[in-house]
Amino acid sequence: MGRSTHMRFPWVDYVVSGEADLLIGPLCWDILNRGRDIPPADLPFGVFGPAHREAGYPAASTRDLVPRAVIENMGDLPLPDFSDYFAELNASLYADRIHAGLPMEFSRGCWWGERSHCTFCGLNGGSMTYRQKPARQAAEEMIEMSARYGSSRIEAVDNILATDYLKKALPRLTALPEKLAIFFEVKANLKRHEVEKLAAAGVRWIQPGIESLDTRVLKLMRKGTSSAHNVQLLKWCRQNGVRVSWSLLWGFPGESDAWYAEMAPLLPLLHHLQPGPAVRLRYQRYSPYHYTAEKHGLKLRPAVSYRYVYPLSERDLADQVYYFEDSEDDDVGGHFAAGSANRRPGLSAVAKGIDAWLKAWYEPKLSMLSMRDSGDEIIVEDTRAIAVEREHRVRGLAREILLAADEGSPETRLREQLSGTNVMQAEIEAAIADMIARKLIVRLDARLVGLALWHPYTPIPPMTAFPGGYFDRRAAPLGTSRE
Repeated sequence: MGRSTHMRFPWVDYVVSGEADLLIGPLCWDILNRGRDIPPADLPFGVFGPAHREAGYPAASTRDLVPRAVIENMGDLPLPDFSDYFAELNASLYADRIHAGLPMEFSRGCWWGERSHCTFCGLNGGSMTYRQKPARQAAEEMIEMSARYGSSRIEAVDNILATDYLKKALPRLTALPEKLAIFFEVKANLKRHEVEKLAAAGVRWIQPGIESLDTRVLKLMRKGTSSAHNVQLLKWCRQNGVRVSWSLLWGFPGESDAWYAEMAPLLPLLHHLQPGPAVRLRYQRYSPYHYTAEKHGLKLRPAVSYRYVYPLSERDLADQVYYFEDSEDDDVGGHFAAGSANRRPGLSAVAKGIDAWLKAWYEPKLSMLSMRDSGDEIIVEDTRAIAVEREHRVRGLAREILLAADEGSPETRLREQLSGTNVMQAEIEAAIADMIARKLIVRLDARLVGLALWHPYTPIPPMTAFPGGYFDRRAAPLGTSRE
């Protein structure tokens, strides 16, 4: 894409491929001291440096990528200097409206993508290789940057949280007398105790790769997680007051509308958990769908919106753009085309279910499904619109099932455990059916998944708590009336 930009637009002087941390300084120094017309032979860093038209372009390597500069040791990179930004902010009339966050980088690449490249993901097209700063260094840098700029908001720009940060970085942050407010992108297979650790360390907002609530769709994506675990993660985040950014993607090659028809009845059960919008899959450059389009029955073309931006031919656009569309897809653009609701009734039901879920989430009083255990009885409070009763009192065998379902227990294992206590299978079946009928548990992936939170639970942070910063539209500029 950079090479295409350089070739098609002569007012772009240089193009650099890869990670420019080491070469951007020398390049800018040369331009400032020698002007723009530096002889190609004098450009720094050889084939990993800036390309110049007079010298041509480095030979392409795999997948039509030119040689790329790559930082091997993340720990050697300096901290970003935001002092100019904060000087401007402090002098601004809008200083009292802007609650700045500090973007920080702790890793590059994706450790999951190294093992199983998600079919739709085009991130890290040049280098999926995962590199990270040492965990203890990452924690200390957050603390240092917060103190330097007087902001407790830290937005990690990483594609995925390093696995060892849970054990080696979070304890240092948990011990702080005043917690930071941190954002991280994470893999969705977090366990309950890991979500608890994140919350205790000040991670108030995460973006997990949930993407769907159907395991078959997740397998098409190569996500390495399941519907059951995604529901559990939403529950654990709601329990611990961690806000979640996620979307329900649709439109994958090979998906069945029947899968969405089966998913739709699940959605009203989750109105006490945080929803995500339904979003049409977009085909990204560097993704497996792009590399192997024919294998998936795709005929990709540049997304139509690019034609309004770039004065290029279709062939040149194909080298220029990041997003593509399937030329044979009737639902291009993310919306249902005419007749799509009849052609895909299951997906239409999910779209309506997501809309209802989002509407319920933004009601003045959030829905809740929570429970308390006295030791011999669980009292469940249910204010969801779909609630069978506002209060349930669960005892005996049903209580044991509800406790096991809270952990997402495999149903076969639960039945084996209960049958070992001289309980008849018919009794177990009846108790499970009763809990499902009361809409307190659900069957997902051969597991019984409990939906209720434990009382007390931590309130979810407001939108203004986003660790990346926030612009307060309600505040007035300095020197003006606040009435």
